[in-house]
Formats: sequence, structure tokens, C-alpha cells
Amino acid sequence: MARKSKSVADIDKEIEALKNRRLEALEAQAAHIGKIAAKAELTMLEISDADLLKEFKAIAERFRGRPAPSPGQAR
Repeated sequence: MARKSKSVADIDKEIEALKNRRLEALEAQAAHIGKIAAKAELTMLEISDADLLKEFKAIAERFRGRPAPSPGQAR
């Protein structure tokens, strides 16, 4: 029995649905990380977005198994 091929419009709809699911998953992950940050009382600190991002990147590097670059070290 031959498979009916999908139309381009059907494929585009599937792609759009997957993009929406991806966005929802990213938002759920962000909310989860935000809750953890609040529990760690990061929301109570006066810290710039740049400094906070730098620290989050250092944490990510640590969990990827690579040491975070020291200040001033090129990536």
C-alpha cells in the first residue's frame, strides 16, 4: 500500500506546531530555573544582568565538565 505524501502546507503546520512546543518547553525550563533562583534568594540581591549571566555561564561550563574561563581569559 502506498503512503500518501504530505503536502507542503501540512509540513509547515507540523513545523509551526513543533516550534510552539519548543517555545513552551523553553518557557517551562526558564520558570523552573527562576523558581530555583528565588529559593537561593538570588532575587534579593542587587546584581546586574551581566554579572548574573556571567555566573550562570560559569555554572553551565562547570556542569559541562569544562572549567570556566578566568576573568580576562579569551573564549
